[in-house]
Amino acid sequence: MVKSLRTRAMPAIVVIIALAGALLVAYGTARGPGIGGDATIYISSARNLLAGQGLGLVGPQGEFRLLPYFPPFFSLVLAAMGALGLDLVAAARWLNIALFFGLVLLVGLVSLRVVRRPWLALAISLLLALSPVLIPVYAWAMSEPLAIFLGFLSLSLIIRHLDQPQADDRLGFTRLRWLLLSALAAGLSFLTRYIAIAFIATALLGILFLSKSRIPRRFGQAAIYSFTSLIPMAVWVWIDLANTATVASRRLDLASLGDRLSGFWQDMVQTLLFWFIPDSWVYQSPYPGALNRLIVPLAALTALAWLVWLAWRRRSAAQPAAGEPRTRWMTVLALFSLVFLGVTVLVKVTTYPPITINLRMLSPLHVSILWLLFLAFDMTLDRIERPAWLKPALMVALVLGVAWYGIRSVNISQALHRNGLGYTMPEWQESETMQAVRELPDDVLIVTNQDMAVLALTGRASYPVKEVYFDQPQADFTRYGDGDLSNDDPQRLFRQGKAVLVLFDTIDDQFAGLYGDRTAERIAAFVDGLHRAYRGSDGGIFYYERP
Repeated sequence: MVKSLRTRAMPAIVVIIALAGALLVAYGTARGPGIGGDATIYISSARNLLAGQGLGLVGPQGEFRLLPYFPPFFSLVLAAMGALGLDLVAAARWLNIALFFGLVLLVGLVSLRVVRRPWLALAISLLLALSPVLIPVYAWAMSEPLAIFLGFLSLSLIIRHLDQPQADDRLGFTRLRWLLLSALAAGLSFLTRYIAIAFIATALLGILFLSKSRIPRRFGQAAIYSFTSLIPMAVWVWIDLANTATVASRRLDLASLGDRLSGFWQDMVQTLLFWFIPDSWVYQSPYPGALNRLIVPLAALTALAWLVWLAWRRRSAAQPAAGEPRTRWMTVLALFSLVFLGVTVLVKVTTYPPITINLRMLSPLHVSILWLLFLAFDMTLDRIERPAWLKPALMVALVLGVAWYGIRSVNISQALHRNGLGYTMPEWQESETMQAVRELPDDVLIVTNQDMAVLALTGRASYPVKEVYFDQPQADFTRYGDGDLSNDDPQRLFRQGKAVLVLFDTIDDQFAGLYGDRTAERIAAFVDGLHRAYRGSDGGIFYYERP
């Protein structure tokens, strides 16, 4: 009786844990969700769609450009929430809070069904809810949270399809339902982020190699899944190509593959290090810094050896139970991790400009690896009998791991609550120069080194300073307005007196990446002889000539 009550209480405890994680995200985003350049494009595109101008950006002179570079589903969801009367920035915040709750709940409830120790399902729920990797990701108004939830929902649905007893479903209607729902979720995840094609590929591998159906039927199901999951993206690609003749900001570039592979490994190690230690310890650790170079390789080798040992023990068992739900989930999560890594490496080394390997990019991998290791932990407890101290030692390690993540996440949430993220930070919200931009007449065009910040905080579209936007240094240090005007409309408009130049102090860092030791010389030449109409504590406004 007591055991039955405890079992029935477990889902409720998972709900409470998911709510706690959602509250951490809500507390951290009290100033608003993190807004940066990409988030501004998502939100502005949704706002323009609601205004009847289309899903994309409106330029300084009213020219429209279809949502550039990104798949559209996140902006479409924001627009749907805006149609209900919600402010789009607030909508992005509450959507991410709900998605974090949903992810923790999904992982917890699925784990309750497949693990042999229900308390381990609570532990993985708690670790995700307290993840110092996920909380910052869900604090940004970006598309990853939506793609992650839909993607892992699709994996849970395809496993539901694979687990459906065929004897009780002769016509295949029930199994087809789960197949189609999984394909729809995976397709919408792909329509949210291109990298989410890894969820579709994983589901197809599961259908082909884990299904109990006959081989011809497996191929039929895979064909149905492929067609259904790719329909949303096919429609978007057709619309995008018809309007812009392109679907992404990157192009194929196969030069310097060796250097890119080396750079990928370095970026991966630097990013994965944060899974284990605080960011500050990467640069100033309380132990010899050389150890930081060993943490990620040793952890990867240990995890791989652990999983190989489990696979060997399972195969040597009298009844390996290959169809066991826990084993099936471990296989699917391992497949997803490998496919996701493979797609990431492929895109990183074959496209230009290369993708940035960071916490947001690898956040789906973080979920899959943590989940996989917890299922492996549950299986390990089945396999070990000696020495007697090993199980208690593993329990202690688990408790310490959850506590370590909890301490870090609380600190991160407090820092986010205090400082904000991106354009919600006080220095942007209280910017004197941004306030001066708001007071400019509506018919004055703007050229600036922070065009996305101006759009996010004032709603005004502006032209970027091209050498900053394209990350291309100039050979001749001329003042702005005196350079080559043949392919530079903003500079020509500025010279003609139709636009003003708004320079924020961030120009120092932006030019430093282009000019190094000559940064001060370039900045001096850039504004030499221009009329400064406004000087603020964080920037200024310039005219080519005194108006």
